[in-house]
Amino acid sequence: MKVFVLGLDGATWDILAPLVKKGELPNLQRLMEKGASGTLGSVFPPLSPVAWTTVMTGKNSGKHGVFEFLEYAHDPLKGRVNSSRAIKTDLVWEIAGRHGKTSVAGGVPMSYPHRQAPGFYLGDFLSPADAPDFASDPTIFAELEKEVGTYRPWASTVHDGGNEAEVLKELTAFLDQHLKAVQFLMGRCEWDLFMFDLMATDRIQHELWHVWDQAHRLAKGRDFSALQAGCDAFWKRLDQGIGEIERKLPADAALILMSDHGFGGIEWYVNFNVWLLERGDIALQDSLYVKQKHWFYKRGATPEWFYGLMAKFGLAGQRVSRFRGKQTGLLDRMAESAFLSRRHIDWSKTRAYSQGNFGQIFLNLKGRQPQGCVDPKDARGLLDELKAALLTIPHPETGEPLVDRVCERDELYEGPHAHLAPDLTVVLRDWRYRTIGLHDFTTNKLIAPAFGPTGDHRMEGLIVASGPPFQAGATPQGAALLDIAPTVLHLLGVPVPSDMDGRVLTEILAPAFAPTDGATSGSAATLSETPAPVAYTEEEDAEIQQRLADLGYL
Repeated sequence: MKVFVLGLDGATWDILAPLVKKGELPNLQRLMEKGASGTLGSVFPPLSPVAWTTVMTGKNSGKHGVFEFLEYAHDPLKGRVNSSRAIKTDLVWEIAGRHGKTSVAGGVPMSYPHRQAPGFYLGDFLSPADAPDFASDPTIFAELEKEVGTYRPWASTVHDGGNEAEVLKELTAFLDQHLKAVQFLMGRCEWDLFMFDLMATDRIQHELWHVWDQAHRLAKGRDFSALQAGCDAFWKRLDQGIGEIERKLPADAALILMSDHGFGGIEWYVNFNVWLLERGDIALQDSLYVKQKHWFYKRGATPEWFYGLMAKFGLAGQRVSRFRGKQTGLLDRMAESAFLSRRHIDWSKTRAYSQGNFGQIFLNLKGRQPQGCVDPKDARGLLDELKAALLTIPHPETGEPLVDRVCERDELYEGPHAHLAPDLTVVLRDWRYRTIGLHDFTTNKLIAPAFGPTGDHRMEGLIVASGPPFQAGATPQGAALLDIAPTVLHLLGVPVPSDMDGRVLTEILAPAFAPTDGATSGSAATLSETPAPVAYTEEEDAEIQQRLADLGYL
């Protein structure tokens, strides 16, 4: 049996279900009716590198080793971009390859550089520009580009509060090219497993969520009726592509449509480094230079202010990339001279800091961080203190607690690499409030209006599974990203490694395809080869970090 997995990156039933109900997405509706569909839970944090590594491995971050876009290994000043070489266990196509299966994978975050497995592999948006090893077979890649034009692994177009029509046009073209690429590769390559992620469905929601969500702050006072029709056309093009792909599949193939997370609006940023600085957990260097920066910071000279200034001059397309040290113009250099950042922290006196996209907090421990100052015997007390204080932060609109819960490392992660995880992860009650830690001191307020993207990730993704193995009308129960790899391997007839955290989604399988007791259990998945520790040169790493900043991830 062939298994085809199409990633509708970030797709959410909140948008697709109303369109299905109105009959606007006939192909998706038909697949739902003749197959299984429902919610697919993401991982925490619901970020692309973590989510897709989980899809590819069936394991939690403590086992596969990826926790964020950047890995700092507890050195807050030396983050490097994660890649497939950071994944410390086998990928699903490597396991399948050892059982004689051939795979095609493209656009899957964290799959570059391709690792040794039979098949054809395209890089993703974490690949260096013009990388000579972007495709595993240059001949097939040349044929692909002849068919679809110059291949675009990513689209970094961003809205600036007035160019939404241009953004929509570019992202629709981006989607169209990737759908055509999928269909070309389906026919050109031999494959048993095909996995491709459509990044355009993620990007359009990051940039244009306010077009759908009329309650969003940026939508107020604006007429988006024409743009809403254009956004509906985007999802109709996706539906058309899904229908074309399904018609090209063998009759006995299994088709799985899935999203690695859902989506929703964001209107506020929560900067825990501001909170930690105000509490005294973060200490600044005692120099005139840093005191000057702190003086400007307290008076509002922050990236938040600077983004507003750039938007006023029509430069919002630069986004936060201008806040990460690549200043080229006079205005940029002037702004940089006023910004406070992690480079100005006195790490020898800092007890805790935030670093990550979803409320991750690290203690600055002696013997772990290069300038750690917290004695390990005092860690328990500091963790309890921080947890208690975080739970008292009020929601600015309701006065109720803003924080839902604070998770410790062992509550989220298990495995040999769990020591790389944050000590605390803060989960907010209201996800319109977005935590930011990678921007250092983006604002001088703990809670400030969001700028840049208007949509962001949620925990509730989706799954639609169609083909002979799946029961019509079945609904998955508690399905999660962890379950994709075990289910795919089972459908391929490959034993599921015993150390995978996910399970085969038996509740959506027809009885003839359901696993029998013990029939799918294989040995633990050990890394078939030891990848080189670093995938990128320093220049490539800087380039990719800049790209991630342009996209709003750093």
